[in-house]
Amino acid sequence: MIRKIFNIINLFCSFLLLLSYASAYVPPHVLPKLSLFSFLYPYLLFINIIFILIWLFIKWKYIIIPLACILIKVNYIPNLYKFNGTEHRTSIHNDDIKILSYNVCSFHYDTKWNEPKDKRIDSVYNYIEKLNPSIIAFQDYSSSKKKNSIHNRLVKKLGYKYFYTPINDKYNVYGNVIYSKYPIVQSGVLFPLKNSSNSYIYSDIQINRKNKIRVINLHLASYKLAEEDKQVFSKLKEEGVKTAIEKDAKPLLKKLVWANTKRSHEVDELVKIFEEKQIPTILTGDFNDTPFSYTYREFKKHLNDAFVEKGKGFGTTYNGDLPAYRIDYIFYDKNYFSVKSFERAALENSDHFPVSAVLSISKDNN
Repeated sequence: MIRKIFNIINLFCSFLLLLSYASAYVPPHVLPKLSLFSFLYPYLLFINIIFILIWLFIKWKYIIIPLACILIKVNYIPNLYKFNGTEHRTSIHNDDIKILSYNVCSFHYDTKWNEPKDKRIDSVYNYIEKLNPSIIAFQDYSSSKKKNSIHNRLVKKLGYKYFYTPINDKYNVYGNVIYSKYPIVQSGVLFPLKNSSNSYIYSDIQINRKNKIRVINLHLASYKLAEEDKQVFSKLKEEGVKTAIEKDAKPLLKKLVWANTKRSHEVDELVKIFEEKQIPTILTGDFNDTPFSYTYREFKKHLNDAFVEKGKGFGTTYNGDLPAYRIDYIFYDKNYFSVKSFERAALENSDHFPVSAVLSISKDNN
């Protein structure tokens, strides 16, 4: 009887694993609640592996279903964890492009808005000075243009003479920003946004006489979580599952569904642009979505993920109270680039960790 109940639980968990796969294929605006299963893939994978190990000692033929469910999408595992990776070397070839993507949370992470942010700014600046990327894609960026501002230091001291942001006035630079040591020949917004601070910007950058590339810097729809939303998981332990779900988890789930749905519309618009692209493209930014989501699958149809090629470990980029996920990415056009190395730095200056990659141009395009 116990074995039978155990087997039913196993079958149920295997079915949930299949639903997590399905969530990447069905647009969230079609079946909004299904999109939530993309968050569960790592846990469901682990549970099914545990069942396989247990059945090996009890009744080995019962491993067939959980094993088959895992093998259906075994290619998901490198999206979750990479055993071998390549970190940056001190020097790179002249034609290589080192790109950094970093959501800096306006340099106000874990502080009140009226508190000084100089230490965080200096830490980010020192990191950039040491990393020495060719191109920087910031999200949630905020800087004045005063003499000692990070913007002024990047432009005048570190050589990022070329930059673009659609939100740029006489005194400040903020929002999504692209800085480059190479000339920016054209920039713009991919499509207009309504009632949102997030944006999708691009810069066409002349790397050398033969090669011009496009860098797209995204900040897709976020979950707009309040502090109480982020504490739901700790409340599960303190208040009990039933109480916490009824009082706290339901509002959180509504926000997750809303953001997933909105993001799927954004992704569909962006994919149309990729299908028409006539220039080698690097796509980077804060996607606010997991590698098991509809968002990721749609982008992966057209571009390669630098982490999957050269990353190491889990590659977690979210640095907050909610479960850790990889939600910041560097994608590249596999027809024109190859990736040499990838790194995720454990900087505690934001609720995101920075990611960087060294890409080599493998095919001239001019």
